[in-house]
Amino acid sequence: MTRMPLYAPLSATCTAFPADRLSEALCFGARSELLLTPKPGLVDLYDNGSHSDLDLVRMQRSIDLMPVYYAELLNEPLEPLDVERLQAIGMRAEARMREHCDTNTHRGYLFLSGIILIALRLDGDIRLGIIRLSERLFKVRKSEDSHGQQVRQRYQTGGIIGECLRGLPTVFEHALPCYRRQRQQHGDEQRAALAMMATLMQVTEDTTSYHRCGQAGIEQVRADGVELEQRLLGGETVESWLCQRNSLYQQMNLTMGGVADLIAICFALDRLQIAVMEPAGQDIRGRVPGLPQPMSPFSNKKTWIKMP
Repeated sequence: MTRMPLYAPLSATCTAFPADRLSEALCFGARSELLLTPKPGLVDLYDNGSHSDLDLVRMQRSIDLMPVYYAELLNEPLEPLDVERLQAIGMRAEARMREHCDTNTHRGYLFLSGIILIALRLDGDIRLGIIRLSERLFKVRKSEDSHGQQVRQRYQTGGIIGECLRGLPTVFEHALPCYRRQRQQHGDEQRAALAMMATLMQVTEDTTSYHRCGQAGIEQVRADGVELEQRLLGGETVESWLCQRNSLYQQMNLTMGGVADLIAICFALDRLQIAVMEPAGQDIRGRVPGLPQPMSPFSNKKTWIKMP
């Protein structure tokens, strides 16, 4: 029997998906990542990790700006596809973010979620859409002297550009299957989300980790991802250990912003997958056969998410 990829329903249906649900799901992904706690080196409910220029309120303010960006992308005609106009929309979103938040709060996620939104609007396979769109974007993209570009050149790593050109394999082949498998097997949203984070820590070419701490930084993140996975598989309570890792990351000035962006993308795609598989007109909160109802990713309690 031929098995369809887990993202197949998205590829088949999202061209006619209501725009408000697309935007809601992408914002939901960013907010769920922010609230997932604890996360070493990252902003969460406990502290600002290794980011002196960020905090929970500022990150929430940044997420509140995202619907404007998504509305522009949703209103942009795709025939013909004008990548320079798409880039201009992205630049306006970054400018709004800097104006209201005084820093690049969600720059990576804006880029990734924008590519995914456009790929979902295009007819066909979503991963193929991501690849083709990325090829066109990076072909016309002006050279930049960003931290990510410096890291890619120095350490010969693909970073998020290489990830997009391969159709986000860390998401579709590793993190999202792990998240769904753990959630279905154990019914514990928090541990499933942490297992997803452990997977991403091991497989993501995170240029923010490289930038902060070089090769030692990425090796630390990957080693901690392996240990987190083992602790979760052993049934351990990992909160205290993760808080210890956070203290270490603060001492090292180490972070993993690329991992955070991909966690948010996984939350968003899972939200969309559940919604797409529902009967027409059913509330997004409704149960889907074979999938647990979404729960808060930042609590061990079975607390249903309150939709805005």
